[in-house]
Amino acid sequence: MPRFSKDGGPLKQISRHWNHFFFGVASLLGGIYVWLHQGYLDDPRVTPPPPPPHLEQVIFGFADDWWFALWLIACGLVILYGTAFYHRKLRDWGMVALSPAFGAIAVAFSVRGFFDMRFNLTWIFALLTLALLFSTLMRGDHSER
Repeated sequence: MPRFSKDGGPLKQISRHWNHFFFGVASLLGGIYVWLHQGYLDDPRVTPPPPPPHLEQVIFGFADDWWFALWLIACGLVILYGTAFYHRKLRDWGMVALSPAFGAIAVAFSVRGFFDMRFNLTWIFALLTLALLFSTLMRGDHSER
């Protein structure tokens, strides 16, 4: 059963921890998008010919797979539930579990951007998101017990 803080219900918690809330929403939306567009990196409109070498496919091929989509969706749901219903540990565990996903995206698309010479800013935004995620986790909530 969800528990509520002394300070109010889910909307109050979301407004108090909006950064966690938006990480949860972004993770959930990203996971749903990947789930609905599995294999999108194989589309010639996204990855124009010539096809990437096998090693590169191994390095960044996960980003359009079903299991990666489920990882993002699960992390998003855990973060949203933890934020809305005042479960600090659950919220933080979801954020920690989300960190490797953004790290993997940053590495994969860095390799794609630097060595493949395909113009792609995904890696820059993934690094920014990873830095903001770490900042959110490190800042913590000293007012909560």
